[in-house]
Amino acid sequence: MPSFDIYSFDFDSDEDEPGMLKTSASLNSLITDEVNGGLDASRVVLGGFSQGGAMSLLGGLTNERKLGGVAVLSGWLPLKNKFKSMAVSHAAQTPLFWGHGTSDPLVLYKFGTESVEFLTSQLGFKQSKDTATGLDFRSYAGMAHSSCQEELNDLAGWLKRVVPAIE
Repeated sequence: MPSFDIYSFDFDSDEDEPGMLKTSASLNSLITDEVNGGLDASRVVLGGFSQGGAMSLLGGLTNERKLGGVAVLSGWLPLKNKFKSMAVSHAAQTPLFWGHGTSDPLVLYKFGTESVEFLTSQLGFKQSKDTATGLDFRSYAGMAHSSCQEELNDLAGWLKRVVPAIE
């Protein structure tokens, strides 16, 4: 899997755009393979922690297919200055879960809230909670750059709503 460099944990810092785009292309290739193999794109959820969350946003909201959802844990919106022009027209209809600790020393909580503000103001995401639509942003008091059981429980509940079990 390709990778990208992090030059700084600053929301407005330079980013490794070529590395990010290469990683996103690899994710999209994997999705294409799965869809060509018979999986409905609406059952695909991209998710990740930190860098993986950033790549899930980039891959999921720029993909021509409408995916089942995107999950971000302690991540940030990559390529902020170009993201709006890169996002597909149906991006805001993609269910999005975002969990972030209020005490994250690496990807600051502020980066998470600024990213969410961008998604709502620039891409038209609607914030919602406990539904299978919109952007479900959850804060976890005192959580650092990690995860906690409450966050994992919230994520599991969201996944059950956006990609329910097939009977």
